[in-house]
Amino acid sequence: MTSESEAERASSTTAGPTATGTPAAPDARRDIQGLRALAVIAVIANHLVGWPTGGFVGVDIFFVISGFLITGILVRDRSGTGIPTETDTSHPIARFYARRVRRIVPAAATVLIATVGGAWLLFNQTRALETVWDAVASFFYTANWRFAAVGTDYFQAAGPTSPLQHFWSLSVEEQFYLVWPWLLLFLFALARGRGRGQARTRARFVVGSVIAAIVAFSFVYAVFETAASPTTAYFSTLSRAWELAAGALLALTAPQFRKLPAAARFVLGWLGLLVLLACILLMSDTLPFPGPWAAAPVAGTLLVLAAGIGGPQGHLFLLTNPLSRFVGNISYSLYLWHFPVIVFSLQLVPVETPQNLALVAGMIVALSVVTYYLVEQPLHRSPWLEPRGTTEVRREAWQAWRDRFGAQFILATVGLIAIVVVVFAGVQMSGRGVAPLAGASGDPGLASIDPSAPGIPAEPQPSSVDPAVQLQADLSEALQATAWPSTLSPSLDDVMRTTSNDNPAKACFDIGATPDIGSCTWGDPNASKHLYLVGDSTAMAYAPAFKSIAEGSGGRWKITTIGLYGCRFTDAAVANDGDGVMAACPQRKSDIARAIVADNPQLVIVSNAYALGKSPNGAALSTSALVASTVTETAKYNVPGRLVYLAPPPLGADLNQCYSPRSSPRDCATAVDPAFTDFAAATQAALGEGDHFISSLPFSCVPAGCPAFAGTLPTKYDDVHLTTAYSEHIAAALQWQLTALGLG
Repeated sequence: MTSESEAERASSTTAGPTATGTPAAPDARRDIQGLRALAVIAVIANHLVGWPTGGFVGVDIFFVISGFLITGILVRDRSGTGIPTETDTSHPIARFYARRVRRIVPAAATVLIATVGGAWLLFNQTRALETVWDAVASFFYTANWRFAAVGTDYFQAAGPTSPLQHFWSLSVEEQFYLVWPWLLLFLFALARGRGRGQARTRARFVVGSVIAAIVAFSFVYAVFETAASPTTAYFSTLSRAWELAAGALLALTAPQFRKLPAAARFVLGWLGLLVLLACILLMSDTLPFPGPWAAAPVAGTLLVLAAGIGGPQGHLFLLTNPLSRFVGNISYSLYLWHFPVIVFSLQLVPVETPQNLALVAGMIVALSVVTYYLVEQPLHRSPWLEPRGTTEVRREAWQAWRDRFGAQFILATVGLIAIVVVVFAGVQMSGRGVAPLAGASGDPGLASIDPSAPGIPAEPQPSSVDPAVQLQADLSEALQATAWPSTLSPSLDDVMRTTSNDNPAKACFDIGATPDIGSCTWGDPNASKHLYLVGDSTAMAYAPAFKSIAEGSGGRWKITTIGLYGCRFTDAAVANDGDGVMAACPQRKSDIARAIVADNPQLVIVSNAYALGKSPNGAALSTSALVASTVTETAKYNVPGRLVYLAPPPLGADLNQCYSPRSSPRDCATAVDPAFTDFAAATQAALGEGDHFISSLPFSCVPAGCPAFAGTLPTKYDDVHLTTAYSEHIAAALQWQLTALGLG
């Protein structure tokens, strides 16, 4: 993002040597500041309240503006309108990077440091450490690649949003700036364009042709990458470069647009603004982005910029009024602060009420104004990194800077102190409370197991005691806890950090070629009975339990645990954004079906996620359709009467969001989600003759709710998957249920 001073220096209406040979002072592009205001307001509103649905295109507006202004500055610096002063004989590119550092780094570093501090105060240890790494990537402007990698990682994609995720767009811009000046320098040198007249025109044509090729190549890449990997495309520099290059191309051809008549400029300006408003109000994240739909906001921005090259656009009062210009001036600070404030507010207060939304919005504005006047503007206009000749000259430059900004520092510091006091008071007063769980009923005391509950046998074997009775007692006690126990082992931080990495069967559910069946089989290889556990990552989470069952069976059972995380074992494909999942899923299901048919095991247990989904073409898949598709898939195993459908645990709370130093166990307790109830009922209704269904409720929930731990063990490491330790812990309960069904 470029500043208001850069907007003044670039693409001005009168820029160029005067009659005396001195470069004329450029007029300010007020419309550009208005475009910035429109962009940042759209982004903040979209993130804060979810409206307008196309607010995310504000980032595309920023990209085009940046490419336009920066290229204009570089071209003018090279052609003579940016001639250094007698005390500034540095190379134009050196001056360019010095300006970028002064402009970008101080405010960004301020927000990064504050965000890391807030993360340690408000987040759990695991999420706080992730925020630290996000800050490191953001500072070195590689955040877009980090978030692209996380977004395509199956076990991290559903995690909480980083308070620094918005730094991805700044990383794209800075990566562009790292390469762009040198590319322009090389192209102009190659075109031998240092002369005037025809030589300069020829150079612009050659450079413009190369930039046009970059726009075309990057746009085509964006279209194909969006179709193949939407998350990677959204964050990728390669799929976003065309937007900045489009602005650059306009800057290079700016002399042609100065000739436009006022009427044409009027039409272009309003047409561009209307296109942008339509994009902001009508677009949504269901459209393929950035390829090809980012072309609409890019075109709208180019139209407004082109219309303003030949003179001021006073008729665009929505962009040129004083309020829009002020918001445009502080847009960089607004953009930096808005996302951390929104994410942190979720840890302190619910943002659904109008009062809290207003409080959050006010905090964003207050922090931004203080940062603009205390950090961004003073350091941007400071002598820092500017060659100023002798020591005396530099001393005078710094003294002039202190004289200019001294009073501003004092006022901004007072404002900062006031903000700190308000935030501290808000943190102290914010309590999460312990309101009853939505949809939960019953007394939070010890709940007996309901014999009529799905998957619980009506007449359990009297010769044994169901281990689920003790599990229910542990769950009930956990639900009554008011503070996180210090006896959890492993701790919640440990399991959240480890995720599935300690699962002994992880390699059997990983992306790639289908694993060897033998390497995924537990127990005595010569056991008389063979059981298969297959499915997606919920089956993988159950694998440690079945490994324990096999190894404790006294040589009676060998159990194969195999599948693919993110791959529903359904006949119809279910879309998944995990990297490589969709490519590997069909072959994995086919290979496992053939292995089951060949082995003809005594029992096959299937476990899939209980969540709605979409087909690869985007069509919604209902609960009944997904259950029917699961039955169709399992029919390929040719084991009628030997199939067990094992329900996954009900959807839990997002531990990264609910678990923190300020939260209580009740904040992470949930009721049984409606999707679980619907899938369980539909699965039981679809059972074939002799097939069985086992519910996960006896070891996951009590009537009053589902806690995040039981006894001394965390139950899940996210909102879906059992921890390895708890999976092993429930092995006895699962074995009891199988025995009670006559399957043990």
